[in-house]
Amino acid sequence: MKDTIIIKGTGKMKKVIVTGANGFVGTELLRILSDRGIKVYAIIRDREENIEKIRKLPNISIVYCEMEHIEMLPEMIKDRDIDVCFHLAWAGSFGDSRADYLLQLKNIEYSMRMVEVMAQMRTKRFVGAGTLAEKDVLNYHPTDGAAPNVVSIYGTAKIATHFMTKAECTKLGVEHIWCYLSNTFGVGNTTNNFVNMAVRMMLEGKKAEFTPGEQIYDFMYITDTAKAIYAAAEKGNTNTAYYLGSGKQRKLKEYVRIIRDAVDPDIPLYFGAIPFRGITLSEESYDASKLMDDTGFCAEISFEDGITKTINWLKEEGIAQDATV
Repeated sequence: MKDTIIIKGTGKMKKVIVTGANGFVGTELLRILSDRGIKVYAIIRDREENIEKIRKLPNISIVYCEMEHIEMLPEMIKDRDIDVCFHLAWAGSFGDSRADYLLQLKNIEYSMRMVEVMAQMRTKRFVGAGTLAEKDVLNYHPTDGAAPNVVSIYGTAKIATHFMTKAECTKLGVEHIWCYLSNTFGVGNTTNNFVNMAVRMMLEGKKAEFTPGEQIYDFMYITDTAKAIYAAAEKGNTNTAYYLGSGKQRKLKEYVRIIRDAVDPDIPLYFGAIPFRGITLSEESYDASKLMDDTGFCAEISFEDGITKTINWLKEEGIAQDATV
């Protein structure tokens, strides 16, 4: 018999916990929560972390607690009956660390312990941050003869976390929401994601070489991603996974041309100079209609507007010349 999806939602959020609160997505989510007058316990790894962007936000309480000591959180936060835990903390989301299986296994363990702690604190809803890499893994790994990239260890760890936290939440009486984040870009992102890589390449006058760019992609500006996570937490259905996307997916080469035109329309593009060795997800993988139907969310920032903001910021910050990966 098919499981019944329970539609509850949190109603008016009053108190929430956010792990990874000073990250790229976490910082923007905190701004949204703060603007709505919601009390936020922002979990930060240690006092060496940069919290300059969030420390002066109203309604934010900074709590220093490493994930390996997350069982101490109920002693640090005396509040109970928390409406939502936004679990964004994840070590090794970029670069070679995505292939570090010991690190990725730790992320799974910490997420499970987080669910247990949230149950102790009488938290109503757990919202986990997933990734499109999960869909890559599920579409490719089961195929006989598949030769996966070691980076897919990250995607596999996210899949395990998704299903295991869902089971644990069900056992402990905590509502579960999972969010597949799209390719998020924008002001404040200092990683070497695709958008930043392409912009830096063009700003620095390097030869603009790419794969054929025929695969479907979806990019969403950071403010929209944070609003989508908030919408899923506030109005999403229990035990449901949502893809958070713009609803306007295109071929990768179309995005590249938009980036090029915003930097310098005269820059030649060399599609096919780099062989494509990945997998191509179907358009259905980027279908954001479930989130839109259940919550009313709709992305507000077009890729064109978002890339203009991003390029201007990269120029102002000098990140194009001195990239942080």
